[in-house]
Amino acid sequence: MSEQNTYLQQEILNKPLQKHGLLEELNLPPKAIQFIRRNNRSIIIVLLCGVLAILGWSSLSYYFAKQNDRAAVLLAEAVEQGTPEKRTILLQKILDDYGRTGSAKWAKVEMGHLAFDAQQYDEAITVYRGVRDDLSKSSPMYPLVLMNLAQAYENKNLLPDALSAYQGLAEIKGFAGESYFAMGRIYELQKDVPHAKEMYGKVLTEEGVAPAVKEEVQVKLNRL
Repeated sequence: MSEQNTYLQQEILNKPLQKHGLLEELNLPPKAIQFIRRNNRSIIIVLLCGVLAILGWSSLSYYFAKQNDRAAVLLAEAVEQGTPEKRTILLQKILDDYGRTGSAKWAKVEMGHLAFDAQQYDEAITVYRGVRDDLSKSSPMYPLVLMNLAQAYENKNLLPDALSAYQGLAEIKGFAGESYFAMGRIYELQKDVPHAKEMYGKVLTEEGVAPAVKEEVQVKLNRL
């Protein structure tokens, strides 16, 4: 028995010590431990890059959020201005300093309204078209801008362009009745009675059109 103990002791002494650390404490597979230790430098670099990317994205998101907030405050201030001159100054500041924000699009629309109110219809048309072309048709701003554009065309007496804009607007849910009414009015101005009657008739079939508007349309139909 003494000889056996001596043999075991000698085996223990001769056996190299196995490295034991955190990875072993985590009960990772031996191959995984070997891979991590063999590539620890590369793994650390990848992890650092990931952390830096997350921090960078968070900082960028914070920056854009602050930009949006500042632009929104400035837009509200601009809309409250009593004179067109002061409003124009603030709106232009939004476009210059916060051009990538959603408020900048609304600022452009407001610039179009200022031009429209001043009867500068060419300028209003240019502004509205620019905003329209920069929007997707799914944007809630799209039908509103298209309506403004159609009205600017109509006031400029560009009736074919106005009809085209109203036709596009009629395809958007919630705007059909108003669009048909406007098209009927334009056709009536052009002495195109059949098309005017057609458009007015569509107004009467549209749900959501106010009863007072339908009464007005019926009077027009009776007169034609």
